[in-house]
Amino acid sequence: KQWYQRRVPITAGELSKKKEEMRSTGAEQVLTGPEFKKYIAMIRNKGNVYKAKRSEMADLRAEVGVLARTADILQNQYNEVKQTISSMEKERGIAGYTDTQDQLEMISASKGEVDEKKGQILEDMSDMSDQLNSMISEKKAALAPIIKELRPLRGKCNELEHLHTQKKTEYDSLSASLGSNLHNLEQEVGGLRETAQGEESRHHFLMHAKQLLEAHQQKVEEELAIYKNSDPAVRKSSLREQYNRKIQEQDNLGKALRAKQKTVREQHAPNVTQMAMWRDLQQLLGVKAAVLQRTTEVEVGKENILIL
Repeated sequence: KQWYQRRVPITAGELSKKKEEMRSTGAEQVLTGPEFKKYIAMIRNKGNVYKAKRSEMADLRAEVGVLARTADILQNQYNEVKQTISSMEKERGIAGYTDTQDQLEMISASKGEVDEKKGQILEDMSDMSDQLNSMISEKKAALAPIIKELRPLRGKCNELEHLHTQKKTEYDSLSASLGSNLHNLEQEVGGLRETAQGEESRHHFLMHAKQLLEAHQQKVEEELAIYKNSDPAVRKSSLREQYNRKIQEQDNLGKALRAKQKTVREQHAPNVTQMAMWRDLQQLLGVKAAVLQRTTEVEVGKENILIL
């Protein structure tokens, strides 16, 4: 009982797994009842048909073997007969007669086939020609009213083509004239554009010059207003007073520099003499120092000799 209880879930699981595999492969579910009996009958019928076909194939294989054996025997007999005929032809001095006759028969047969094919082709071509002529006649009959309608349209088309040619000639002439005028206008526009650019540059230059002049004019007016003012403190801030002060300062500085220059010039010769005397004194002191050093070295040498 325990074994049965363990086996039932396993069997149910395997059955579910098999059903899933059948669904994944596109197979149908397990048939039951009449459908299963019908399926068994169909399988049996197919088995019977398979057995019959297999028996038939076995008979055919056997018949193929018999036929192959018969063909081999006939081929051997044909080769023997052909060899005998060849020997007889050689004995009678007509070797190759049979082969030539066979070739002629083959050529005659092939010629007959070719003639038959040519006849068939000629008949087909004749039928095709009749069909084409019939189709051409039908198309002509169908196109006749259209061609009749097209005749006046063709005359109108010719008139339109003539008018188109005339208008095209006029258009080309007008286009060439307009192209020349356009080229002249472009050159004129280019010259005017350059002139406009030059005038624009001159205008900006004059505007800047005007602004500068207006600034100078405003400065002059302010300077005049300050100069006419009676207040000394305000007048000191004028450019005139500032320039006057700077001029006075530069004059005073020039006078001081000229006086200093005069003093330097006056003291130049004594200073040069004093510098020469100073250089001579330096040389003299240097000589004395050298003599004193030598005298000291000689006295030290004598003391060393006396001590020894």
